[in-house]
This record gives sequence, C-alpha cells and structure tokens, in this order.
Amino acid sequence: MAKKRRALKKHSDEQQKQYEREARLQYGPAEVNETIGRWNSYGREQQEAIKAEGDRIYQDLAEALEARKSAGDDEVTAILDRWVENLRHFYEPSLDRLRGLGQLYNSNPDFINNFRNIHADLPAYLERIIDFYVDELETAELERMLAEDEDMERRRSNLSRP
Repeated sequence: MAKKRRALKKHSDEQQKQYEREARLQYGPAEVNETIGRWNSYGREQQEAIKAEGDRIYQDLAEALEARKSAGDDEVTAILDRWVENLRHFYEPSLDRLRGLGQLYNSNPDFINNFRNIHADLPAYLERIIDFYVDELETAELERMLAEDEDMERRRSNLSRP
C-alpha cells in the first residue's frame, strides 16, 4: 500500500502578499493584477478544486519520482500537461515561464521546503523534468515552424512556375 503523502503547505495571507509584491517586481503590476483578477473570478468551490488538482499533480509527480520515471516518460509528460493546464487558471504560461518555474522550484527556499514536504527529492526532480519537458515543447514548436516555412516555400515555388 502506498504511503499517504503530505500536501503542499498552506501559506499565510502575509506570505501571499509578499509573493504578490515579489511577482509585481518581476513581472509587472498589470500581469500580476490580471492573475489575481482571474483567481478572484472563481467561486470558492472552484478555487478549492483548482488547489486540490495542483496538490494531486505534485503528489503524482512524487509518485513518478519514487517509481523512477524519468523526464520524457509518457506518464510524467501527461502529469506535466495537467500542470500546465492548472497554471492556465492563473495565466497563460510561456515556455520561458515554465522553465523559470522549474528552476525556481529548486532554488527558492520557500518552494524547496514546500516541495520537500511532499518528497525530499521533489525540488530537483521537478527542475529536471520540467526542463526536459520545455525542451521537448520548444523542439516541437521549432519543427512546426520549419514545416510551415517549407510549406510556404513550396507554395511560392508552385506559384512561380509557368
């Protein structure tokens, strides 16, 4: 039987305000205010469901870590896809933002402590698998753009033929 894991620690209202101040400095007030507005537009029940899904995602990633699932494993990728969808409740995450979150999870003492509450090795694992995940998304996007360019070139070539 799998052992019951602890959930992410809840932070105080004062900690939340501090996080918001830091985010405003890093991302600008307009973006942070939009995120806060999104969050406040959800009812309490929906907010609780979003938080519960976030907790499940990190629990599932801790289980994948224990099962020695590596970055790129289909199960890990599916969990990270859920992670991105969960983030969309707050903002549209760019690839740079995703990569930055992975790094933050393994460098910021608050995140490190919180994720270690779930599993001691989770912060480093998150950074590693998120980095790989973003690399894969970037590669897919570059391949899509190259294919579009090649298709456009073929169309131009066909139009210029007599």
